[in-house]
Amino acid sequence: MSAASFESLLLRRRAHRSAMTASIADARATLQRVFGYSSFRPGQSAAVISILRGSDTVVILPTGGGKSLCYQVPAVMFPGLTIVISPLISLMRDQVRALREKGVAAAFVNSAISASESSEVIARAQANELKMLYVAPERFVSSDLAERLRPRVSALAIDEAHCISHWGHDFRPSYRRLTDVRRSLGWPPTIALTATATPDVRTDIAAQLSLDNPTLIVTGFDRTNLTYASVSAKNDAVKTPLIMSAVQSSSGSSIVYAATKNSVERIAAGLKSAGVRAGAYHAGLDAERRRTVQDAFMAGRVRTIVATNAFGMGIDKPDVRMVVHHSMPGNLEAYYQEAGRAGRDGKQSRVLLLHAYADRFTHEFFIANANPPRSVVEAVYAALQRHSTNGLFRGELRDLPLPKTVRISPRQLEGAIRILSNAGAVSIDDPSAAVVRLRLLATFERVSSVLADSPIEIGLMRAMWKCVGRKMSDGADIDLNGLPPGLNGPSLCAPLLDALQSRQLIHYARVRGGIRITNPRRPLSAYPIGWDALERRRKGELTKLDTMQRYAQTKHCRRAFFLRYFGETPRSRRCTSCDNCR
Repeated sequence: MSAASFESLLLRRRAHRSAMTASIADARATLQRVFGYSSFRPGQSAAVISILRGSDTVVILPTGGGKSLCYQVPAVMFPGLTIVISPLISLMRDQVRALREKGVAAAFVNSAISASESSEVIARAQANELKMLYVAPERFVSSDLAERLRPRVSALAIDEAHCISHWGHDFRPSYRRLTDVRRSLGWPPTIALTATATPDVRTDIAAQLSLDNPTLIVTGFDRTNLTYASVSAKNDAVKTPLIMSAVQSSSGSSIVYAATKNSVERIAAGLKSAGVRAGAYHAGLDAERRRTVQDAFMAGRVRTIVATNAFGMGIDKPDVRMVVHHSMPGNLEAYYQEAGRAGRDGKQSRVLLLHAYADRFTHEFFIANANPPRSVVEAVYAALQRHSTNGLFRGELRDLPLPKTVRISPRQLEGAIRILSNAGAVSIDDPSAAVVRLRLLATFERVSSVLADSPIEIGLMRAMWKCVGRKMSDGADIDLNGLPPGLNGPSLCAPLLDALQSRQLIHYARVRGGIRITNPRRPLSAYPIGWDALERRRKGELTKLDTMQRYAQTKHCRRAFFLRYFGETPRSRRCTSCDNCR
């Protein structure tokens, strides 16, 4: 065993030896002192004690149930570092900001910060200066990050854990590699958390992560303060007045979910013209605009936010009194999670689903594109083999030359790349890696003058000039790994490039890495692609769509429908708070 591995093992043993003596009273004291709460919500205390005692844990809490405290409280109590795998940059930012305000040493590493900032954060983690580090799952792929952090890690938390599952409703390939991350981290105690997991998904999460006899904590899916309703509305002419009426009759904030950015903009404009303070939020807006709209909604300056499903994950706004879906989602898990953003404070709130039969055709189209047939995957792989340089295709994916006889939509193309990546046939190069697009902004005389006392920086400038020559004045791609020893590599060059850019000598940006073929000469048949499993997945998504449609059209209790789907027995056949039972 290496010295680092031995130190890691000792750290975890010390952590869990002290944690074994921790009682619920100790955890409650931490909850009060750091987070300002006097007591745990249902399920939280059991999860906290389980992870403190070193047990792998799977936690299923409803939206608004307080999942984050299940790992944040132990993180404060552990002597080492807790790594949190989180899927969204905005969610990381908000949680880290809130933790820092409470005096908890927390940071994040993702594509929103520079390479030099990432290096500084990782150095702080290695020096045991952080309690919590939020990381996007992709950061662990093709990097030594896990090995570098291993000696300091006390626990691993995985948020939105349904992304791991074959059966889950949000397929994120990097989540499927987290067992390798756990291994590289030395198998730390792991807590996996989600709001939406059927019994099959819970079992699959544990299996995919190789959890050791995990503690399962499920608090129930019955949000008794929510009133559910579903209305058939065949077109926008019918839907628009229903949305207007629902939002205007709501006493608090509202969220309206729409499927496309055009629908979002149109609905938001209609609400504004009716005198409702509304904002639009979708992936077509730049990051700054999305942040401005979200902050305005959280602060109450915008009463209603109209959004695609890009909005809402991790949003802790307690006074949302109405959630409206302009059209039917593709599965009940997504609907339950989005609808559950109403009434997080426990007060009565309403949920309205508008649906048309045509909604099904839209989702069938998406499912077909996301699960391309074998012939499409084979054609994409063959095209990558033909049009790659040294095994790397660096062009835009939409520009990949395909045979004229093959008709592939952009979404099918993305689906094919996902399948190839999961099988190990290709990999997506890290966009923060070695290639930068750089343009010289000053004459070399000025560069020499400004950098007269900076031999390393001027040495880097000369090395880059030797690589591309006068092209540097107009802008050129430079592979940092191809520079001379002592000046090469992203980790060394990034802070130097930042310094040069701050002096307005250069302008640079990272180049999207491209798609790398693992072995350009290896046939696709040599890779373990489970074609039968992919077909089962496609059929599984269609089955989920069937279930969602049955919910929208049912004449029976909607609450009971939810509970049975998630493996819970309803207390009665009828409730008093859905449109059918009322």
